[in-house]
Amino acid sequence: MTKKTTVKDIAEKLGISAATISFVLNGQEKGISEDTRRKVIAAAVAMNYRKLPRINLLGWTRLAYLTPRIEQFNSGTSFFAGVYSNMQRKSAGKKFELSLHEFRTESPEESYLQLQKLRAMDIDVFLCSSPVAAKYLLKNGLKVILVQSGIMLECVSIYCDDYSAGKIAGAYALKMGHTAAGTIFPKGVPGARFNGFVEAFTTGGGQCPEEFRWTVTFDHETMTGEIRQLSKDRKLPTLFYCFADNLMFPAIKAFSMNKLRVPDDVSLIGTDNLYWGKYATPAFTTLDLNEEMFADKLIEAVIHVTGGGEPYQLAVPVKLLERETVSKLS
Repeated sequence: MTKKTTVKDIAEKLGISAATISFVLNGQEKGISEDTRRKVIAAAVAMNYRKLPRINLLGWTRLAYLTPRIEQFNSGTSFFAGVYSNMQRKSAGKKFELSLHEFRTESPEESYLQLQKLRAMDIDVFLCSSPVAAKYLLKNGLKVILVQSGIMLECVSIYCDDYSAGKIAGAYALKMGHTAAGTIFPKGVPGARFNGFVEAFTTGGGQCPEEFRWTVTFDHETMTGEIRQLSKDRKLPTLFYCFADNLMFPAIKAFSMNKLRVPDDVSLIGTDNLYWGKYATPAFTTLDLNEEMFADKLIEAVIHVTGGGEPYQLAVPVKLLERETVSKLS
């Protein structure tokens, strides 16, 4: 087991009394020179002193990642959790203190109370996956970066190139010999991926009939029933493009219940590169949203915002991962 760093260890390293070290690390550095304070804090950080208070993280930037629902953040799709994990892994090297919080905007009272709690934490920059929450924070004079939720001109917006994802999926479907396709998208979800797919597929000579542009409820159990009903006793297109990989599991189950196999009877293309998708049978053909690159772009945005930079908008590129859910037709 790794030995924990103690006040005595830091004192011995710096040749300073343990009492002085303790005063600095507990925020009681009155009468202690700024030079000594900096040396103590730098040594404590370098030696991984575990009880270092927030107020003494000298030169660190405090980030709060806000999501409307942590449950959805963790299990609805692996994208946001993947981006957050990549940022967390790199945060110490960038002197970022990163934390995750649920922030809802259903009522003004709830928003106000949540905001007061966050203000008490002295957050420098908020990473926000809800445009409504982002506008609320901006209105209160806070620094905000909008994460994968479209574009806001008032703040830095980092988002995946969803339109290109759809176009790549459409072009790949044609390349694999499919001439008729459908789509499976949740109700009310913005349509950049949908528009990109339909445009690329139809301009390339394919057909995407209105009757097979399905919208479903964003609940896996309900969605399975809906897709089963929509696909029952019908001649289907040979391929469906799914909004995200987490729709692929209900789709595969629903098709199976109607004795349709993926990809022998129906092919599927997803988006997200969901972690479990590469271990599924069949493994998911999908558009990778480059979670690590996305995290790097957020880190660059944080540095830009804390330095007083102006708002900008950036689309992170995507790439196709060819696996097993798309059959090649002659």
